Amino acid sequence: MDTVNKSYKKVLRYIKIYGVARTLTKIVGRLRPKFKLWAILSFPKYMRSGKRVGLIGCGHHAFSSIAYYLTTSTDSKLSFALDVDQKASSSLAYAYNVVDVTDEYTPGKCGVDLPDIVYISSNHATHTQYAVEYLSMGCDVYIEKPISINYEQLNLLSEAVRASDSDIFVGYNRPHSPSIGIIRKYASDNEMPFTLSCFITGHFIPDDHWYRDPAEGTRVVSNLGHWIDLTTHILFWSSDLPEYLDIVISYSNLATPSDNIIVSFVSSRKDLINMTFTSRSEPFEGVNESINFQQSDLIAKIDDFRTTKIWKGDMHKKFSHWPKNNGHKAAVLQPFRNTPKREWDEIEQSTRLMLHIEDMVINKSKESRFVFSQ
Repeated sequence: MDTVNKSYKKVLRYIKIYGVARTLTKIVGRLRPKFKLWAILSFPKYMRSGKRVGLIGCGHHAFSSIAYYLTTSTDSKLSFALDVDQKASSSLAYAYNVVDVTDEYTPGKCGVDLPDIVYISSNHATHTQYAVEYLSMGCDVYIEKPISINYEQLNLLSEAVRASDSDIFVGYNRPHSPSIGIIRKYASDNEMPFTLSCFITGHFIPDDHWYRDPAEGTRVVSNLGHWIDLTTHILFWSSDLPEYLDIVISYSNLATPSDNIIVSFVSSRKDLINMTFTSRSEPFEGVNESINFQQSDLIAKIDDFRTTKIWKGDMHKKFSHWPKNNGHKAAVLQPFRNTPKREWDEIEQSTRLMLHIEDMVINKSKESRFVFSQ
């Protein structure tokens, strides 16, 4: 009975945070019953392009975010769903009326009817492989985080991006959130040093979770990369990157070094950045974030991407975001929006910084310097 009460309470909380339709989608995505979601998610499509879309990886994120936003906001056609887990691909295909379903990857499997864009949200170690192959076939690519889990993959992907005329979009979502947009709007002097603090309550994951597989990277790659990317994005607001970042890491337990960790940066231009990632128990409402930012006379606070508060001199404003908006929708819909996409150099530097910190965690290093020009 206690479990049932908790489940009802969680559903009610999620409706309050995300609304009825997204909460229903999250429930179906977890349970995977035979349920035709597309029949009740037929809202008016305000983004019209007729693009053919392929989905590689049919896990919970693909189900509750990627396919959901493509279905509710665009008139794109989901042409195929691919996953090594046949239940995952077939259940997503049934829910979203996908044309073709497969559990075996073959380059060019769609023949002459290649999709216009492929969304990649498979296990982390395969992201680069799929992206490189579909870029070489002339498809646009949307690649979920992380884009690469080691330097060899990143070099291969960078070469493919620069050799291709196709577009590549990246699924790091925080830079696309309205909260970060508001802060950038009020940050009038981006050449001044800033202070950024991120406190993240993440998921508790068991010892046998696939995130623990060394081949998939530590939680720096699977989780902390989001806020490393946000930091890089804010650093790119300036006309010039700092020369270097001095990095200090504090570990609470060296047996699981990436689970409860503090990463601090001081840049060559005196930016001060701090990330605290804690995962001591499963948060009832999922990942929770508190972000504080100061630059010159601007002070900003983000409370779990549900509210944003701004102080600038004697001005104070509060912005509410419902449903909770940490940028997932805008990130997924990048290929359909008439807005500038993030430059590849920014994404590449973000990934290099993430891999640098990943190496520190693997080696349990406490201090290091990251040089942008290298």
